[in-house]
Amino acid sequence: MDPNPGDRIAAPPAPNQPHQAPRVLRLRIVPWDVVCTVALLVLLVVLATATTWPARLFGFLANVCEGDACGSVPFGVDFYIRPLVWGGIGAAIAAAGIGPFVSLLKGWYMSFWPVLALALLMVASVAGSILTTFSARYWL
Repeated sequence: MDPNPGDRIAAPPAPNQPHQAPRVLRLRIVPWDVVCTVALLVLLVVLATATTWPARLFGFLANVCEGDACGSVPFGVDFYIRPLVWGGIGAAIAAAGIGPFVSLLKGWYMSFWPVLALALLMVASVAGSILTTFSARYWL
């Protein structure tokens, strides 16, 4: 038994097969899922553009202290408010925009991606609001 296998081939080479059929990509689309996904995406776009919903969710950003006049906050958590909020918004946009295409290729249902995008927006809003509330007492 040789402890150093060196240049040996682990498996024998496959025999030449002259005509292999090309791999066909089959999309699994369910009509109700497509309708629900499109309806939820349209609803998200309407909520984000035609309502006061963004101002209600992210209105606390107007109260975030900027510059050198702010007091020192423990662990510097006030520096993470805007990146956390914008990262959540970006993740929600990516989930709503790219997620359905991933589902098409993987054969998953697509309608959960807009719901996930809404959940990401809510988590970003709540986390940013909590950080702002925590930091506000140190900005005085």
